[in-house]
Amino acid sequence: MSALRRAVRLRPDHGEAWHHLGVALQRIRDPETVTALAQAVLLLPEDATARLNLGRAQYDAGRWAAVVAALRGALALDPANDGALELLAAAQRRMCGEEGAVRTLRRLLRLRPDSANGWHALSLSGPGALESLRRALVLRPDHRSALSGLANRLRDRREIADSLRLHDRAVRLQPSSAEARWNRSLARLLAGDLLGGWEDYEARWGVAEFPTRPRGLPQPLWSGEGIAGQTILLHEEQGRGDAIQFVRYAPLVAARGARVLLEVGADLVPLFRGLPGVERVVARGDALPAFDWQCPLLSLPRAFATRLETIPAAVPYLTADPARAAAWRERLAGDGLAVGLVWAGNPQFAGDRERSPGLAALAPLLAVPGCRFFGLQLGPGHDDVARRPMPPSFTDLAPEIRDFADTAAIMASLDLVVSSCTAPAHLAGALGVPLWVLLSHAPDWRWLLDRADSPWYPTARLFRQPRPGDWNAVAEEAAAALEERAAAHS
Repeated sequence: MSALRRAVRLRPDHGEAWHHLGVALQRIRDPETVTALAQAVLLLPEDATARLNLGRAQYDAGRWAAVVAALRGALALDPANDGALELLAAAQRRMCGEEGAVRTLRRLLRLRPDSANGWHALSLSGPGALESLRRALVLRPDHRSALSGLANRLRDRREIADSLRLHDRAVRLQPSSAEARWNRSLARLLAGDLLGGWEDYEARWGVAEFPTRPRGLPQPLWSGEGIAGQTILLHEEQGRGDAIQFVRYAPLVAARGARVLLEVGADLVPLFRGLPGVERVVARGDALPAFDWQCPLLSLPRAFATRLETIPAAVPYLTADPARAAAWRERLAGDGLAVGLVWAGNPQFAGDRERSPGLAALAPLLAVPGCRFFGLQLGPGHDDVARRPMPPSFTDLAPEIRDFADTAAIMASLDLVVSSCTAPAHLAGALGVPLWVLLSHAPDWRWLLDRADSPWYPTARLFRQPRPGDWNAVAEEAAAALEERAAAHS
């Protein structure tokens, strides 16, 4: 690296030196990468590879328009450059959706029908993903990304045994691939292989698009070692539902003799403040006390070697604030079954469209007599309330909910919570409130497969889509069960 830097100082007009420097900087993710490669492109006007590498650097920086500009320059010099076409499709997908990406990939495959990478990229953009992935693997049986992609598709089709075989092949081909192990973890956990799943799940921190970035804390990761008399920081990752589900382990860490600090988003602090064994709950971003160990909440099941039979499922492990609960109990008193409703998750989550039924899909439940329904939906999904006429039995409580502690206090006064796969479902389960979860055909791993109960939440009943996208069947089944429950309540 130092020799390359010296070369461009001595010969600032040497395009190849700038190009080699840029590639070297890109390997270590140096912020000067783009500057060096842009200089190379200026000095090498006929070099398609320099433009392709500049496009890659701009892609890593998230500058999609700059990616497209660099790659169009590369393709003007080399129209059949499959690397440039693949990356251009990926940038177009980021900028303006799938249509432009598909056009670019179709162009690539007309020029290079033997491009395994092209067929793999096409599987990410349009219909016919299974066929595209299989064509990629015919061309290149050792295409690790295509193996993982096909394995993921088979997992979503609930063909778990075949999915796991392909994931195993992908990991054997590239044992160092965090993405391969992360993908396998999700299939293992869904299949109930928790011990193997937790080990693979640790690879999540190496996945480029994982939603939570590593904290980079200097303290060692706690993996179950003796910890008596020492202080540990447990910290939130991923979504609020994940925090609610796995904070159940905090008292178990305290029972090992540790002083437990818990760091979470500010909206969870009031809810978690009374958790047994937790010495202090800190809002994310506030100054942290000194500590000896650290552990993300979703690494705790691995530290405790959790199997299906040993899931710590005693509920409630969270409780509502007594004063808030008393106020809501008085407010919600009345005849009929009191039912809380949640119908949508966080739309920024990659699979939210599949897991969120929307309010319209719950119409059969809202028609059940003998019930009083209370809307607990927050976030963008709450807009559904204004888009459709609601029955007199429905009361929207969202404007009065400030944080999860308010939601917990409301749930403590309800007879039942009906929710999609989102944070309030975990909250109801953690509170020990009767819970019905409406699940997509290929659910998140924590709900497992082919069972109506949850080993994580004893008060939960699961209603599953019999076919992908069939929320009607789920709603009709839940409505029939609600009729029986309302009749029994009356």
